Amino acid sequence: MGVSVDGGFKSFAAKVDFDPAKPEKAQAEITVDLASIDVGGSDGNTEAKKKAWFDVASFPKATFIASSIKTLGNNKFEAKGKLTIKGISRDITTQLTAKPEAGNLIVEGTLPILRLQYKLGDGMWADTDTVADQVTIKYKITLAGTAGK
Repeated sequence: MGVSVDGGFKSFAAKVDFDPAKPEKAQAEITVDLASIDVGGSDGNTEAKKKAWFDVASFPKATFIASSIKTLGNNKFEAKGKLTIKGISRDITTQLTAKPEAGNLIVEGTLPILRLQYKLGDGMWADTDTVADQVTIKYKITLAGTAGK
């Protein structure tokens, strides 16, 4: 089942209104610049931007828009919303932690997705013996000046 590849995106924008004491009133929209992908090498970065993968020429952005956030206790939360990649939107649920740090709020979590549902890895890359269908998205966002809001 292929090799694990770590990667990330260097550019994203977040519009977040989140008070850990009132998660039900939270609003969040995260937009990722897919052209900013970095998988650790120029060949991999070039391949990831092609039509078979993220097709950044046609779909330059991916978005997550939260529809609800609820507390699970102990700085843990569950966010539900729509994740859109390559124009394909799916309802997703992610668990996250939100911890105050130096006047900021650090939000981090993981989100497993099935890449083929978003047409990530079309053609010869659709073979799950080469690249697994389940991919884990890890995220960490610093919300400046929002701790204890």
